Amino acid sequence: MKVYNTKDVRNVAFVGQRGSGKTSICEAMLFDGGMVTRLCSVDEGNSNFDFEPEEIKRTSTIQVALGYVEWSKKKVNVIDTPGASDFMYDTKMAMKVADSAVVVISATDGVMVNTEKVWGYADQFGLPRAVFVSKMDQERSDFDKVLAEVREQLSRKAVAFQVPIGKEQDFKGVVDLLSGKAFLFDDGGKKVTQADVPADLKDTVDAARLVLVEMVAESDDELMEKYLEGEELTVEELNRGLRTAVANGDVVPVLCGSGKKNMGIQSMLDLAVDVFPCPDAHKPFEATTGDGQDVERATDSSLPFSGIVFKTMGVDIGRMSVLRVVTGTLTSDSTVMNRNKDAKERFSQIYVVQGKKRETVSEAQAGDIVAVAKLKETRTGHTLCEDKETVIYKVPDVPQPVTFYAFKPRSKADEDRLGTKIGDILAEDITLRVERDVETAELVMGAMGQIHVDTTVERLRRLGVEVDMSLPKVPYREAIKSRVGRTEGKHKKQTGGRGQFGICYIEVEPLPRGGSKDEDVVELPWGGGFSFVDKIFGGSIPQQYRPSIEKGIRDRMRKGVIAGYPFVDIRVTLVDGKYHDVDSSDYAFQLAGSKAFQAATKKANPVLLEPLYTIEVVCPDDSMGDIMGDINSKRGRILGMEPMGKYQVIRAQVPLAEVQRYAADLDSLTQGRGSFSLTFAQYEEVPAQLAEKIIAESKVEEDEE
Repeated sequence: MKVYNTKDVRNVAFVGQRGSGKTSICEAMLFDGGMVTRLCSVDEGNSNFDFEPEEIKRTSTIQVALGYVEWSKKKVNVIDTPGASDFMYDTKMAMKVADSAVVVISATDGVMVNTEKVWGYADQFGLPRAVFVSKMDQERSDFDKVLAEVREQLSRKAVAFQVPIGKEQDFKGVVDLLSGKAFLFDDGGKKVTQADVPADLKDTVDAARLVLVEMVAESDDELMEKYLEGEELTVEELNRGLRTAVANGDVVPVLCGSGKKNMGIQSMLDLAVDVFPCPDAHKPFEATTGDGQDVERATDSSLPFSGIVFKTMGVDIGRMSVLRVVTGTLTSDSTVMNRNKDAKERFSQIYVVQGKKRETVSEAQAGDIVAVAKLKETRTGHTLCEDKETVIYKVPDVPQPVTFYAFKPRSKADEDRLGTKIGDILAEDITLRVERDVETAELVMGAMGQIHVDTTVERLRRLGVEVDMSLPKVPYREAIKSRVGRTEGKHKKQTGGRGQFGICYIEVEPLPRGGSKDEDVVELPWGGGFSFVDKIFGGSIPQQYRPSIEKGIRDRMRKGVIAGYPFVDIRVTLVDGKYHDVDSSDYAFQLAGSKAFQAATKKANPVLLEPLYTIEVVCPDDSMGDIMGDINSKRGRILGMEPMGKYQVIRAQVPLAEVQRYAADLDSLTQGRGSFSLTFAQYEEVPAQLAEKIIAESKVEEDEE
């Protein structure tokens, strides 16, 4: 495999809404570049990029995949990214290491919520970009409408680079506006024939070319001066100006075609090598040094090696780490440092990835994207570098899960395999969380959405582990609303020999919900405040037994009183008690404290509290009414709304119990066009009718008598 220098590499991420046609475009690029002998298809299940069983089943990308094309003696690293909200972090990491982005937009659907999301990522990373309007051969395709949406909702810098010839099933070619030449595609797409501009398009082409030339000229003072003087700009001058304008973000070319029919793909490849910048034009990568200093590293082969791992995947030879070489040269048979773990990693081979296949390469220079296998400590987001280099590159924060499920192995054999297999999945997918809930003892999976959950379960099944899924128990809390005075707790037992004796008297009162500023209030392990005040004067209870009373109260708070959920926000005052010289003990006073707490809180107007979450929903305008109605039906409170292009952002507070399946609900309400995030807000009292039902279904662990 040939080694490419930095100037001859182009790293292009294909991003956009799920179903926009990204993978089909990437497949056509491999075919046109001669990397494969047939045009593969997602629909036929033979895609080079969507090769995981879950992807084949769903005909949808769920993980970043890579390929490369040699075009005009340049290496184009093709990064195919997921378009579903569940896997958007993968897309964000890919865009972090890319040097340019092609935002793919369906000619039938136009700009959608995740189109705007990936556009924002491109802004965040300062990526030059182009727009490819796909599916031009399908019914209801409308290039002009999509172009107008792009200019209105994404950027006024977007400008037509081509004019389509024909529409829907009659789409057959494009007019290149810079050269003024028309190109027609045959059915296979690989053959492109130059032709005259159709007469009925001449006025449209002239007007569109004028707009493009003006925008290109505006980005270059020399070109602008020549243009204003009325001189005709040459194609060479326009191409030079276009490169500068795209690199600076002053122009966003809009192309069109069809990935499935391989139409317009060669123009996309020409743009990638002729217009998109090479890696050393990428803005410097932000990093921190070992002593915490913020630094930057530009893509430069003359510096010591360093790179960012942006994808981890399981393959037949083990775990493979895909990285962008930021500085220096990576060579085979190397030992490098993982700076995040401060651990040495050794590998023998360097691979270039072509879908599910790979080839070995002797080295990779700065700016290239390659993979190494069998690194023990390295995960997505980690920095690899030479021993003399100390940087850790900054990467996007991993988002918090929005969907949670409890799961358990179906059989003993599944239980034995679960630990290893889920560990393998977690090593590859850093957005997935699996934790043992200490409160409920459930094993809980936190994911980015319902599709994320379903594909993870499918993958476990493929790895030989069957699991049963259920909604996690809601972490309710118990509290009181009233103050109760002196209440007795007694533990007295005589069984022959030494007995058990302990009596205490306590008072209880509620603390402010959500925290108190009083110095005596401490935060409980399960949240909420607690204060234990010792007001005993004299020796009614010896000092050595008073901590036992508090211990018994804390233990009872953890077990709950009315429904078996932990108690929060309460002050307990120990006011009196009795003891026996022989029969009193730590254990007796622990039980006395627990019983006193139960008796007092039951008289103090106990209530059940439920967690409320702030939900932020991004949905299309036409779904807003349904979304708001659904939130209201879930006992939610609308906090506000604001427009975001043709989408709306709705903020509300909703009980967790009502939105545990919200990922599936939103998908149904918006036909997959909505997204949401959840953030814990506070605890609030459960309505009485619901509380009665929850209490009736609960069991409280009783004290020993």
